[in-house]
Amino acid sequence: MTVFAGSRYLSVLLLGLGLASTTLADEHRVTGDGPGAFVVEDGKVDPDTYEGYLVYTRACMACHGPDGMGSSFAPNLIRAAERRGWENFAGTIASGREVQPGQVMPSFADDPYVMGNIPKLFSYMRARGEGGLGRGRPQIIESMQEQAEENGDDEAAEEANAKE
Repeated sequence: MTVFAGSRYLSVLLLGLGLASTTLADEHRVTGDGPGAFVVEDGKVDPDTYEGYLVYTRACMACHGPDGMGSSFAPNLIRAAERRGWENFAGTIASGREVQPGQVMPSFADDPYVMGNIPKLFSYMRARGEGGLGRGRPQIIESMQEQAEENGDDEAAEEANAKE
């Protein structure tokens, strides 16, 4: 066995045991332009995922509870995003859903803020479920915040700065 192969074996073993370096463990990404893309680094997120958090707290948290974990009358949205996928997730927000008689998820089709931000909301839910994003208000990754401000997308960045 060569030194390279041995070090690769050690890396795989450490990863399998959950003993990988914190740099690897603290960074999660689902990249691309499609819905659900996110970046989480050291508990901080990209600007779109942060905007998804803001949409969630404004439109969803009252029923689905803090951090998307569900409540006594509304399901866990983190699991819903994982199980149902993008099309079903977006369709439920747009059309609403009757879970059982008397228990209804309302339609948000008439709410332009929610409808315009469904991909960002989906990214936030996926980051919570798959990306190691913890509970509470995330912060924006500094380098991405600066880039968003340079590109003129400073709405989320200004909101983040105002809350800190």
